[in-house]
Amino acid sequence: MDLKKRKHIFLDDKAKIDRMANKIKKYEKFKPYSQKTADEDFRLQEKIAQLSIVASNFMMTGHSPTLVLTKREEGDEVQLPVGGGQKDRAREIISKVDFRKLYRGGKGRKTDPLMIITAICMYVMRQDNPKRGDIKYSNDFIRNVGVTKEIYGHISEKLDSCLKS
Repeated sequence: MDLKKRKHIFLDDKAKIDRMANKIKKYEKFKPYSQKTADEDFRLQEKIAQLSIVASNFMMTGHSPTLVLTKREEGDEVQLPVGGGQKDRAREIISKVDFRKLYRGGKGRKTDPLMIITAICMYVMRQDNPKRGDIKYSNDFIRNVGVTKEIYGHISEKLDSCLKS
């Protein structure tokens, strides 16, 4: 008569702590998109890397606005911020806005984050200078990325409504 041995597994404190740590790690990894911080969110890091590509293509002004000595009407010269900050403004929009709300794919419309980022950059640059002539839809980069007048119009409308709210 062979009695089957029952196995008891008793977890010591170290094993319990390790198990909890793994559960927390797993939770962190799969937590909802809205709760992730910018550092944890790989997608956001990728978008910001793409922003650099677009920004250098368009020669957008870098970070903080440059201070330039400007003559005022009173006759004195003061340092006033001129231009600049486009890349920072674009970065802010990219990290705030849900791309799926800006432009949805479907029925043969391809959505490419690079395309949306390009449209956002165009939007930011046109805010500074509405008549900016070098942003043409025939530009090689813009054409290759896939931004058309319709797509840009659509995205800029959505941006207007998003940023006003």
